[in-house]
Amino acid sequence: MLLTKRRRHLDQLTFKGLHVLSISHRILLYTLRPSAVYPRVERMSLCHQGLDVPVTDTAVTVAVLSTEPLLALANAMDWCHIAHLAIPDLKRTTKGCWYLGRRLSLRSHLAVMILQTLLKETDRGLEQRIKQTLVLQVFHCSSVLPTWHRTDHTKLEELRNPLTRETHRAIGNYVLTVAQRVGFADATWMDVDSTVQEANISYPADSVLMKKLCEKAHRVLAFLKAQKKAYAPKGLHIDIEAIRTAAQRYFFLAKTTAIEERRAIFAGYHRLVKRQLRPAIQFYQSMSARQRQPLPWHIKRTLDQVRSSGWRYLLDVGHFVRTNTIQPRKRLAFHAEAVACIKKGKVGKPHEFGRVFQLGRIGGNFLIAFPCTDIRMDDKQSLLPVIHEHRAVFGEHQLKQVGTDKGYYSARNIQALEALTINADGVQRPATIKQRPPPDVTSTLKRRRAGIEPLIQHAKAFGLGRSRMKSDETTLASGYRAVMGFNLHQLMRHMQCVST
Repeated sequence: MLLTKRRRHLDQLTFKGLHVLSISHRILLYTLRPSAVYPRVERMSLCHQGLDVPVTDTAVTVAVLSTEPLLALANAMDWCHIAHLAIPDLKRTTKGCWYLGRRLSLRSHLAVMILQTLLKETDRGLEQRIKQTLVLQVFHCSSVLPTWHRTDHTKLEELRNPLTRETHRAIGNYVLTVAQRVGFADATWMDVDSTVQEANISYPADSVLMKKLCEKAHRVLAFLKAQKKAYAPKGLHIDIEAIRTAAQRYFFLAKTTAIEERRAIFAGYHRLVKRQLRPAIQFYQSMSARQRQPLPWHIKRTLDQVRSSGWRYLLDVGHFVRTNTIQPRKRLAFHAEAVACIKKGKVGKPHEFGRVFQLGRIGGNFLIAFPCTDIRMDDKQSLLPVIHEHRAVFGEHQLKQVGTDKGYYSARNIQALEALTINADGVQRPATIKQRPPPDVTSTLKRRRAGIEPLIQHAKAFGLGRSRMKSDETTLASGYRAVMGFNLHQLMRHMQCVST
């Protein structure tokens, strides 16, 4: 665009393809210059063919090449080895008769499980995508099995649930060995960092948790009375409306309410809940296994939650009412036990509720998910187990250099790394430590270690962030599976670059 100003008047404004003439700010003429002057402007006509023709059933033949990145990924994996990892879990059934019933195609179902991990899809969503995409059907063994059919979304759950968390982690480690074998992963160096996998719980405020506990106890009692169970006490009653009113009164207190008044209202709310639930919890704890067995699964699950952790939780809340300090082992949710309050100093998330994962980054931007032996997984105590796990996956003499942040430093860790002939210059030292590597060496290693942060965020997008699982076992397994999905994505990207 050419813009010329003279004496506060707009004389000429010229666009590519459009010429505007104006005098004294008044537009006189628009002209479209021919394509001979501007060769980029081409002549165009309109075709109305097909606008009024409906779409009918059509057979389309499509050639799917084995050089597709997804199919190259399938050919690079040893499906017999993956099946060998999953078979012990699949044979562990309730009645032990795993050899009876309809046959389960391991090749097809394992391919669907890996596809779901890679594509971040739900069970129903993955079923629809396989139905609509031919490449996914070929990955799903449509050209391999003689009697192939699409896997139903209900069968995905039947295969995924029996697999333990260690099996998911073992399959993820195998993907790393495949990346190393084809030359895309470099296991000679590793950077280590930790992240938090948030549990599938709401914010664990005591005012909300006490109300939930009362609702659970009332639901079980109402079911027993509706079924007219003879062992249910007739005089047992929970005033749920009074509890809801007390919870609402505390929840809607003004922000300017004095802390003494707030604590007094909360203490009265706690006394009410404790008085109402004491006889109900005592009755639930006295129920025998024979009485609990015929109950529906959801009532039985709720009953077990109230029996196992209801009264202990009320005692922990009473400790907070008396001392204004939180009991260290207080329950943060009734359906999830392996949950801790973790403070990592983040600006947007001062408190995170979940568990800590230790992750390692190797060359090629692949991540290793290390075993979670504790909920908090302290950094200093986790460094040496992380090193030993790396040596178990890739070999004892592969790792030559390791990098961490200051949270992993201790004199014992440095000595242990040097004893294993591993360069520990990448382990950042606190400011109080005088013996440290030269700055020109550590500056490069610091920048390299910072590269693990965006990879962790990508892994969170695959499911390592807030979990959608309900139990502790499946939550931990979903974390391992999320890291495996990220590594599959990275491996497929490397294969795509080689093919192009």
